[in-house]
Amino acid sequence: MRLQFISFSLRTRSGRRGVLAGMRHFVCVLALGVSGSAWAQSPAQTVERIKVAYLYNFAKFVELHGTEDKSIRVCILGKDDLNGTMLSLNRRTAQGREIVVRKDVALDQLKDCSMVFVTEADARQLPAVVRQLGNAPVLLVSDGRQAVDQGAHLALLHNDDRVEFDVNLLNLQKSNIRASSQMLKLARVVVR
Repeated sequence: MRLQFISFSLRTRSGRRGVLAGMRHFVCVLALGVSGSAWAQSPAQTVERIKVAYLYNFAKFVELHGTEDKSIRVCILGKDDLNGTMLSLNRRTAQGREIVVRKDVALDQLKDCSMVFVTEADARQLPAVVRQLGNAPVLLVSDGRQAVDQGAHLALLHNDDRVEFDVNLLNLQKSNIRASSQMLKLARVVVR
């Protein structure tokens, strides 16, 4: 299995150069429809689509534990689903399993998920999510600023017109979740 990621630069109104950073390959961009029409969208919409593309690739390259129905349940804490872009993951497949997105999932239902996403708007709830999940084999991803320091496995960061990710390898190991070594090489920061 070959990991394919890319980081992006975005066009901003301040006139910064906006081109694909070219650092890594990211097949998912085409799969999610982030093509020429997406670049005409506002930078915020483009960032949201890129975050969803990263989540899709995390579902492909992180060993997610199975559920009874063999689907990958991506659960969103709260109602913020990146302005509806998370729903574009529904019915896509990763690791031979269909992805099902559920939003506004209650804390006590998070252990039934394969992956939990906590948006920056709901990041204040991250410590409660970490306590609720404990060492359950549920991948916890957030785009909150201090997410990996607060117990998340992966954090999506938007800095200087780029979307990158950090990994807390210790938290992954505690939850008995394995990420592709290739993916770890592509992370901005790996906490060991």
